[in-house]
Amino acid sequence: MQSIVDRLIGPKRAARVIQPLVRELMTDDLLPETVAYRVVCEGVLAGDPWLLAEPGQGWALRPDVTDPAPALLVIVRRDTDQLTVEDPYGQRLQIPLCALSAYELEQWCWMRPDDDPHHTP
Repeated sequence: MQSIVDRLIGPKRAARVIQPLVRELMTDDLLPETVAYRVVCEGVLAGDPWLLAEPGQGWALRPDVTDPAPALLVIVRRDTDQLTVEDPYGQRLQIPLCALSAYELEQWCWMRPDDDPHHTP
C-alpha cells in the first residue's frame, strides 16, 4: 500500500523521513529496530501528525469533522508539540500538534536539501 508520504514526496524522500524516526524510537524508547520500524510505518500509513508534521506541509480538514475550523492549514514552524500554521486567509495561528488530528496531510513542499552532506542514508 502506497502511503500519502510516498505519493506526495516520493519513496526516496519518504525513506529520509522514516529512517530518522526509526532511529529516534530505538534510541529514546529503546525499541528493537523491527518494532520501531513497524510503529513508524503504521503511523505514516495512518497519517499520524506527531510523526509527519513539519514546515512546508498543507493539512486539509477531514471531511468527517463538523466543528468549525479552517479548511486548510500550512505548517510554518514546529516546536516539538506546538505548531505555527497559516490559514487560507494568511492568518498565523499557534496550535497544539494534537489539533492536526482533525486534518489529513494533503500537500508537502519538500524543504530539506536533497544533497544534504549531513544526511547518512
